[in-house]
Amino acid sequence: MKIRLLKKINQRIRIVEKNDKFVVERKDYGSKEWVFVNDLSSFKRAVHIKNSYIVMILMRDMGYRYELVRRRTKRKMKKLCNG
Repeated sequence: MKIRLLKKINQRIRIVEKNDKFVVERKDYGSKEWVFVNDLSSFKRAVHIKNSYIVMILMRDMGYRYELVRRRTKRKMKKLCNG
């Protein structure tokens, strides 16, 4: 998977702090407005939601599902064999 592709997707989703909450927003392709996704109380959870959304876009819209599944399987097998 290309880093350039991840950079493009990462530019379409952001975390903004508003009133002691962390708001996750996304921008649709072709749109210039930010759309609300979720608001959370901690930055750590907001980053988790952002990363989950990025993976969902890759898997659903861009057809990288099998590559991501293969990577996850390799990580789990490596963890089981080494740990």
